[in-house]
Amino acid sequence: MPASLKPLTVQRLAYVRYLYQEGIEQSRQPSPLRARAITSFHDAVENFIGLTAEHLRVELKRNIEFLGYWEALKPEIELPGKTAMKRLNDARVALKHHGTFPSEHQIEQAREALVDFFNTVTPKVFDVDFDAVDMTDLVTQPAAADYLRDAQTHADIGDYSMACAGLSLAFEALLQHYVGDTDRGHSPFAIGPNLRWDDSPRIVRGGEPRGGRLDKLSTIAGAAQEALRALSLGIDYPSLARFQITVPPVDSYVDGTQRYYETRAERRLTADDYAWARHFVIESALRASGADDVKRRQQTRHELLYKDMTGQERSWTGPAENPAE
Repeated sequence: MPASLKPLTVQRLAYVRYLYQEGIEQSRQPSPLRARAITSFHDAVENFIGLTAEHLRVELKRNIEFLGYWEALKPEIELPGKTAMKRLNDARVALKHHGTFPSEHQIEQAREALVDFFNTVTPKVFDVDFDAVDMTDLVTQPAAADYLRDAQTHADIGDYSMACAGLSLAFEALLQHYVGDTDRGHSPFAIGPNLRWDDSPRIVRGGEPRGGRLDKLSTIAGAAQEALRALSLGIDYPSLARFQITVPPVDSYVDGTQRYYETRAERRLTADDYAWARHFVIESALRASGADDVKRRQQTRHELLYKDMTGQERSWTGPAENPAE
């Protein structure tokens, strides 16, 4: 990204691209759920034009209508695609105010219009290609953001197997950001201590055979804990299931290496697979950030308890006595 752009501008551009990508994902859903793509596309354009006006220092009227942006920005830039954007706006009004669902053709037409619009305007105004806008700038969890950026370098050279392995690590880092050190039990998002491979029930001679009830309950507990951790952070579980099927599991070893087994399935991963999985990690990071306040409060509480272990036991007394009486 150009050094001349302010960090907030970069973040807002990333948000525009996020809305656009969200629209693409929604457009692939069955009817009528795919109708939401029109709203996301419209929001992406409106956010982008507002940012463009601010960047070019163009004052906009307070209650300006959507198509009024083209005339308002004309002294600084000739925005393209007004006719196509009118169709998008009409489709949004029909959906929002009249309950008329857009057709598959209308949604695809809107998507193509946005591609042309963003690819034309972004370099002119912000001196950067729209495809180069990195949604990772929206991710506030440092380790997850680092893995996302590293994964992109592999995607850039077409190694989607390794890129998706990086996304697998990014998601693990995202969960770890909130789960923390489970053995010390500080995080409310841990759902108990980690279950490790050597925690399996020990089967004594003459007892239950391996693969019996205790073994199965242990497996269920591990899977349930993993799911609950994600759900407690607001992460969509069906999308998580798809993510886990898509990306390879990566194991960490005592020598510090992180390795995965590349099968034919990993070698067949495509740019679309990677794009979806990357969007999932970023969306999960945004959803999980709602837990940041809980994490900060928990950390503060722990620090206060660590500094002062003294305390006193008090009994509940019912209503407080009025000193004036």
